[in-house]
Amino acid sequence: MTQLKLLQNILKTTSRLHGSCLSVELQPSKRDYVTKTKAVEAKPFEAMPTVNNFRLLIDFMPGGRYYNLDLNDMTRNMLNNANSDILLLRGLFGKVNLVLTQNPDDFEIVFRHEGVWPGRKGFELMNHYRTVHRKDYFGDVIGLVSSQNKEWGDMRSAVNPIIIHPKNVKLYLGSLDRINQQFIARIKAIRDPQTLEMPADFKNEISAWTLESVGMVALDCQLGLIDRTNPTGLRFFTLLQEFFDLAVELEVKPSLWRQFKTPKFRKVMRALDESLHIIDGYVQQAMERIEQTVKKSDAEKSVLEKLLAINRKYAVVMALDMLFAGVDTTTSTFSAILLALAKHPEKQAKLRAEIRSILPQKDTPLTVESMRNLPYLRACIKESLRYYPLTSANLRTTRQQLVLSGYSVPAKTEIIMVHLNLWRNEQHFSQPEQFIPERWLREQPQSSTAGCPAATKSSHPFAYLPFGFGPRSCIGRRIAEMELEIGVARLLRNFQVEFNHPMDKPFIAYQVATPRIPLKFKFTDLED
Repeated sequence: MTQLKLLQNILKTTSRLHGSCLSVELQPSKRDYVTKTKAVEAKPFEAMPTVNNFRLLIDFMPGGRYYNLDLNDMTRNMLNNANSDILLLRGLFGKVNLVLTQNPDDFEIVFRHEGVWPGRKGFELMNHYRTVHRKDYFGDVIGLVSSQNKEWGDMRSAVNPIIIHPKNVKLYLGSLDRINQQFIARIKAIRDPQTLEMPADFKNEISAWTLESVGMVALDCQLGLIDRTNPTGLRFFTLLQEFFDLAVELEVKPSLWRQFKTPKFRKVMRALDESLHIIDGYVQQAMERIEQTVKKSDAEKSVLEKLLAINRKYAVVMALDMLFAGVDTTTSTFSAILLALAKHPEKQAKLRAEIRSILPQKDTPLTVESMRNLPYLRACIKESLRYYPLTSANLRTTRQQLVLSGYSVPAKTEIIMVHLNLWRNEQHFSQPEQFIPERWLREQPQSSTAGCPAATKSSHPFAYLPFGFGPRSCIGRRIAEMELEIGVARLLRNFQVEFNHPMDKPFIAYQVATPRIPLKFKFTDLED
């Protein structure tokens, strides 16, 4: 396994948030889009800027310029060193070619020509588990994470109206709010009584809150993770963490599991087997509860009930997809929001004032109507995703020959659309190194407090797509945004948030960005 192959493995799994996580499909822009040059006039694929493979191998060795860099730094440096917005990485040992582009015009061309069944590689381990190891259970229903083509399209069409329906906000708002109240109590219980700081492993507490929230939507019940009351739920949480750790070892780092069953590969399969058994059991319990519960004829059915109406297999597989894809992504995003607000207390104060307008008391219930009146909260979430990117790129496999940045690109080429540099580029975002949520407000102030022009966002509709675009955009966008909005609102209504430790490069990027520093936030109770 070479270092270049390691890079290819990382790049293939980098777009998890955009297609496998559990959104509303963005509407096509009204502006005209063109390929800039006709295919017959385009420069040949072989003329695209590339990197000598031998030189690249040297760069990945100890002392080389890419040695020990994470995915974000790696892709940024490669494009910068090539002095090009597009770069060809030739495949080795039978691997396909990869094209890296940071040209948003290219993004638009790729997305506009992806068809109704976009090609995007999923998790190799999950795909192997469902199509080989447990094909006896999954059969043709392998989920949105692993499926492709018509198989994926049929399932996405069936579950889209269920997962992304706006009524989800109304249906789960009360339950998720109660979970957040438990999270507040947990913070008070585990923080240091003198320093008011969280323990070094606070990331695990955030992950438990995230899984508890997703579990309420996916399984119609609480898993008992925050108050540590349910051994089965806690066991699933352990298995999930084990899978994430091993996935980095097997999918990102060099591994021989594709050639033979290594001990770590067998461990992953056992973890997935036990996870399936647990979730299948939760779905069975839910079915029994539903049968014993008499609902009013006009009562809105839960997500799980609607999935069960399709069939039981859909309910189990979608629950697994939501739980596996919705935890580490939301955990990292929530951590990023808290770090950004702790680093910018003036933004935190402004957001808290908005939150107080809908929550005059700490125990004031959240309502669907009051949640609509939080534009600055939503702006803070958008800016946090820009400021601390969760992923480096979107990934697609071309369905046809395309012209990207003036080069003819053949069909079945894997395109890595790297948005990382765009989000810190003055061409697309003014004052890009500053955390300025106001850039996302419809009514922006005329000037900043320092007398500088107001910060702006990109006018290019494809420069900022944190949830992806088109049919394979993040199906769980509404659910994730609801979790984040409730969580941040409750936390800031109860605490002043500080972070009094070094914050240089707080995230490391492999499949998704994950905190690399202990999240020892200081939570000081507000008087009222």
